[in-house]
Amino acid sequence: MESVIKLKLTLDEESQRVLQGQSRICNWLYNRLLEKANVLKEQYVKEQNEDIAKILYSKRGLRNLIPAMKSDHPFLKSVHSSPLKNVGLRLSDSIQAYQKSRKGLRKGKQTGWPRFRPNKVKPFSLLYDEPGKGFKVS
Repeated sequence: MESVIKLKLTLDEESQRVLQGQSRICNWLYNRLLEKANVLKEQYVKEQNEDIAKILYSKRGLRNLIPAMKSDHPFLKSVHSSPLKNVGLRLSDSIQAYQKSRKGLRKGKQTGWPRFRPNKVKPFSLLYDEPGKGFKVS
């Protein structure tokens, strides 16, 4: 049985800056992955290449691009791998929802292609889905 507990998180200034910085890095990563997805989408429309489709339309295709991005952008290493991984998964889920909506396989209103996220409007939520990793509550 799963349960959810809602807790108010009170942070000191240093912890707050760290979490905001990590949120901004995840937002930056989301926008770069979306940029890459837009390029891949255009290539797929032109070429109908199966390898491009595996990256763009699979559950973990975009997520698997993140380790290579870490070598090009070392600041990504300052965020735990779990939230970074979930950035790619969230974008893939959005693209899959768009595909299902386009084909009429999704209930509810139609969804569009994912959009870029501005940094200042809403912070990017950090999802640590690996038990015991990334945070400590005291």
